[in-house]
Amino acid sequence: MDATDKRILALLHNNARIPFAEVGRAIGLSRTAVQDRIARLEANGTIAGYHTKITTSEAFPLQAVVTVKITSRPCDPALNWLASLPEVHQVMSISEEFDALLLCHVADAGHLSRLNDTIGSNPLIASATSHLVLRQL
Repeated sequence: MDATDKRILALLHNNARIPFAEVGRAIGLSRTAVQDRIARLEANGTIAGYHTKITTSEAFPLQAVVTVKITSRPCDPALNWLASLPEVHQVMSISEEFDALLLCHVADAGHLSRLNDTIGSNPLIASATSHLVLRQL
């Protein structure tokens, strides 16, 4: 991967739907050259997929971070189950005191309480603690 590939990745990171021609204008390559480079980055696994970034909405105006301890190893069954919950938008496997960190979007405090109950009642989960996001900078 060279500096040009890194510039392409930075542009895609900011907007995965940016047209090839616009990427080319920004970095001084033709649309075809950009398309070829992106195809190569996809083929070699550098670009593993494209995702939709969902912001909070009127339906789910609250964000929460949930710290989770998992009961046993391997963690994958618990992590995959957590990722399947509709309120959970991101699951991060982490080190130290907790095993996972979740970013969740919920409608209200009651919804967050029910989500905590759902997570905590699974035998794969030792504990779950939610933290309401007050603001994001």
